[in-house]
Amino acid sequence: MTHRAKPVVALAAAGAAMGVVAALLLWAAVSARTESTAAVHGHGHAMASAADPAASGFQSEMAAVTARMHDAMAVAPSGDVDRDFIRMMIPHHQGAIDMARVLLTHGHDERLKRLAQSIIVEQGQEIAYMRTLLAAPLPATCAAQSRPDH
Repeated sequence: MTHRAKPVVALAAAGAAMGVVAALLLWAAVSARTESTAAVHGHGHAMASAADPAASGFQSEMAAVTARMHDAMAVAPSGDVDRDFIRMMIPHHQGAIDMARVLLTHGHDERLKRLAQSIIVEQGQEIAYMRTLLAAPLPATCAAQSRPDH
C-alpha cells in the first residue's frame, strides 16, 4: 500500500530541491489546481471567502495568472528545441512576475514582499536576455545541427 505525502510536505521537499522561486511557482500551480478542482466538484470555499475576502481575491488572481501563463507556454513545436525552450520560458518567467505582483497586492509578510520584488527584477532581466537570444541568428554550429540533413 502506497501512502502519498501531504501536499505541504511534498512542496517543502520540492522547495529544498528546486529553490525558492520554483517552489513558489509550484505552490501557485498546486493552489490554482486545488481551487479549480474544488469549483468543478462543488467544494467551493464560500466560508473562507466570507471570512477573508482578501484571500479569495488572492486565490482568484493567482488562478488567473497561472492559467494565462500555462496558455502562453503552450507553443507549437518549431523543430528547434532551443527556440521552443525560450518561447516557453518567457511566459513562464512572466507568470512568476505576475504572481509576485499579486503577492505585493495581497501579501503581508515583508520578507515575502522583498522576495517578490527581487523576482520581478530578476525574472524581468532574464526575459529581456531571452528576447535578445530569440532575435539573434543561431550560431553556425547550432544552425548546422538543426538542419534536417544532419
